[in-house]
Amino acid sequence: MKSTKKGIVLVPVLAVFASTAFAEPSYLIYPNSPAVFRYDPARYETVTAGDPKFDPSYSVGSVMLWDRIEGRLPVEIYRAPLITSFEESTNGQSEFVTVGNSFEIIVDGFGPAPRTIGGLCVRFTPEPAQALVQLTTDGNLCTGLTHFLPSLEVETPSGGGFYADTSRFMFSWMGASQLRIVAFSDKDADGAFDGTPLFSIVARDQTVPVAETSWGQIKAMYRR
Repeated sequence: MKSTKKGIVLVPVLAVFASTAFAEPSYLIYPNSPAVFRYDPARYETVTAGDPKFDPSYSVGSVMLWDRIEGRLPVEIYRAPLITSFEESTNGQSEFVTVGNSFEIIVDGFGPAPRTIGGLCVRFTPEPAQALVQLTTDGNLCTGLTHFLPSLEVETPSGGGFYADTSRFMFSWMGASQLRIVAFSDKDADGAFDGTPLFSIVARDQTVPVAETSWGQIKAMYRR
């Protein structure tokens, strides 16, 4: 993880991490594995050497990410330890794309103020939706598509007026060609997430065959 450089002014804007946009707020989540960051072009852009905003210490593949809404370097994205490149998203979502079926997932409470994040959950959505997947977190087999985490105390200053602490767990999976993974506060305690996440992980594993099953079997296995 790169530290915030002196001289970079970070402007805390609550709208990025506020819960008002969704009934259940989502949070920064990334894998501790090599990942391409696909960015929402409505919010982010890439800059290269010669641009006055360019900082070579944040260069990945000779380009740097810039938050065009807040007019700052989005240091929260760079908290992901193994970004290999930046690509423009085709679906308008900001997501960390990784290949593999076993890696550490990091939920990051990065934000402009200390806080306690309760009801913290990680939701796994298989693609195709009919895929019968097997999920394991910290060596324990999941009985559904949601992994519940203890409350996260965010209180460590990370520079620029921001605070960050993380919750981590090991994760493995099989049975789908792709999973989308989001972190959120489960305010209504149903283990589901409705809305568009601020960030997500897209995990791909094309080496594992997809097992399909009936919708009735899926509902019985994945009620939560």
